[in-house]
Amino acid sequence: MISKNEFDCFIKKNLVDVIGNDCFGYEIEDKSYDVYYNKEAYNKFISKMQNGKYNKFYNQYNHGKGSELKEKRNMPPKMASVASSSRFCYLALRDGYKQFNNSEDIIFEHSCRIKGVNATANLDAYIPKANIYFEVKCHEIFSQHSIYLKKRYWNLLYGQENDFGFSYAKCSDIDEFKVELCNFGIKKQKIRFDIKQFLCHLWGIASQKDKDVQAKLVYLFFKPKMDLETERIQVEKVFEELQVEIKNIFFSKPIQIFISNNNIELSAIAEYAKVMEPLSKDNTIILF
Repeated sequence: MISKNEFDCFIKKNLVDVIGNDCFGYEIEDKSYDVYYNKEAYNKFISKMQNGKYNKFYNQYNHGKGSELKEKRNMPPKMASVASSSRFCYLALRDGYKQFNNSEDIIFEHSCRIKGVNATANLDAYIPKANIYFEVKCHEIFSQHSIYLKKRYWNLLYGQENDFGFSYAKCSDIDEFKVELCNFGIKKQKIRFDIKQFLCHLWGIASQKDKDVQAKLVYLFFKPKMDLETERIQVEKVFEELQVEIKNIFFSKPIQIFISNNNIELSAIAEYAKVMEPLSKDNTIILF
């Protein structure tokens, strides 16, 4: 199975085919980051975002909690990465998409306060008119995820009025607790899908509305379309594994109970394209 770095290199390889090899290699303190756009290409990208109709999106990212646009701890900006999920989100959705009411009234870096705890769920994008929330992923599916939650979330999962159908349990004197993957239909120990973040997003979305108001949470992934058969097969294997996880999690009993109780629809799609581009009917594949 390919690694995160190999996946990034696949994305860069496709970009080189389209725009050439002169746009890459972000340099900081004599170190060059090969799977990042260089400063000239990145600054040109940001300049286009700052001017004209995309300026409001620049402001949203510039003031967002993700710190996507700036160098940090001697690392390039996150959005300079060829596999940046924020860059993908912006390119895919900045001009709207007919499947989602063709709304250009989109907000990037949208925060949702979670009722009952001192915490915020940060979504990648939100369309207010359609009440659709987006979580967007690229190479994050190669990070390993387990579910460790702070004590403050205990009652949201195991309290007497929890929305998951879990049996009531009293919280012991702990700082954090682990939630077993098997509760969400996962039998293996390592997964590509971030269930901890998913739970926070569900709590955040449910906190923004009355239960009779419908909302939708869409997971959007980038699936690079590779020319070489060997590379295409490797990407397919990753997404086959991811799709099985998503189906098991979304269909798991606790999640089905929660979305039924809170009137939330779930969806997972992928943009299948050679390079990141506006999301369209032609380049969208359904994962769930």
